[in-house]
Amino acid sequence: MGSMPFKRASAPVGVDSPNDPIVQPMRETTSAAPRRWQPKAILLFGLLIAVLFLVAGCSTGKQSTWDAVGPVAEKQLLLFNVLLWVMVVVFVLVEGLMLYVIFRFRKKPGVEASRTHGHLALEITWTVIPTILVLALGIWSVFTLFEIDEPPDSETDVLEVHVTGHQWWFEFEYPDAGGGKRITTANELRIPVDRAVQLTLLSDDVIHSFWVPKLAGKLDMVPTRRNKMWFKADSSEIDALPATFYGQCAELCGVAHALMRFRVMVLSAADYDSWVASYGPPQPLTSRAKDGQTTFAINCQICHTISGADDPVAAQALMDSFLTGDENALVLAPNLTDLRTRQTLAAGLTDLNVETLRAWIHNPSDLKPGNRMAERAFIYKDGDVSLSDEEVEGLIEYLLQLQ
Repeated sequence: MGSMPFKRASAPVGVDSPNDPIVQPMRETTSAAPRRWQPKAILLFGLLIAVLFLVAGCSTGKQSTWDAVGPVAEKQLLLFNVLLWVMVVVFVLVEGLMLYVIFRFRKKPGVEASRTHGHLALEITWTVIPTILVLALGIWSVFTLFEIDEPPDSETDVLEVHVTGHQWWFEFEYPDAGGGKRITTANELRIPVDRAVQLTLLSDDVIHSFWVPKLAGKLDMVPTRRNKMWFKADSSEIDALPATFYGQCAELCGVAHALMRFRVMVLSAADYDSWVASYGPPQPLTSRAKDGQTTFAINCQICHTISGADDPVAAQALMDSFLTGDENALVLAPNLTDLRTRQTLAAGLTDLNVETLRAWIHNPSDLKPGNRMAERAFIYKDGDVSLSDEEVEGLIEYLLQLQ
């Protein structure tokens, strides 16, 4: 016979079965109410964020758009300020209304809010007002762009300067600096005060961007394309002459992009004429400087020039080699004709003097990492110059006599 099914006998009432789970007695618990941000805490948090943003904008840097010193920069600054304050007002109104609605009409227990669908007057208002604002600011912006595109007709004596961007320095060529003289220099642009300057911008390698924030906005320098811009340093906005304004390449252009700087030096008309007149026959050289001249001719002149203007044929050959992708093309280095009159070295990174020039010749990568002098010049081995100390001193004396 098969086994008969049977039912486990239950334990008597009041007696715990050994198989029953242990039941803990219930404890009374009270859950904490969700913590809500108080309006005062939200206000303090917002003020803290605003202060952090304001502090982030504090800087002792000399490249600032807030201190315009010419008509072009002044018009750009006015447009920027109007756009900024219009956006601030719109932001405060919109965000303020949003916060008011959030806290004033938030859901409350036991209260059923009334529902409203569509409000023609409100919808027309918040559509028409932004449209008018955007159109007005857009039209003004376009007119300002056309206004600052070319020097006004009242500017009759415009100084022409051709600017070429190289990795990683700027070349300035004056087709007629004054008295029919053609001057080519590097990294320091000298201009007379209260005279419009027309710049023709070009690059011989990659895209750069020319930017002197206190004088004008930025404009790209593109290979094979000539862009133009102009500015003028206004004497009424400058405390004293000579005045120096700082510029920078504003387009990522390679490893030494951050070190591609230049300076604009504003001179009185008399000082500018004196600078132009200083370009004349070379001065007699000392014995050591003559030795330095020989060292320069053997080791440096393949890239640098000290004979005045750069050779346009060589410049065009460099451009052609770049366009064809020739990695072994010669590097067009800064023109050193007027080195003695310059104030800076290595595209404005440091002051020019005997000590900095000596350090630059010994190892240029220590001062400006990524420069092509240590990479391409055959006198450098592992970054250090192979010249003797005597050759270096002669080269320094020769370079500092150039004018």
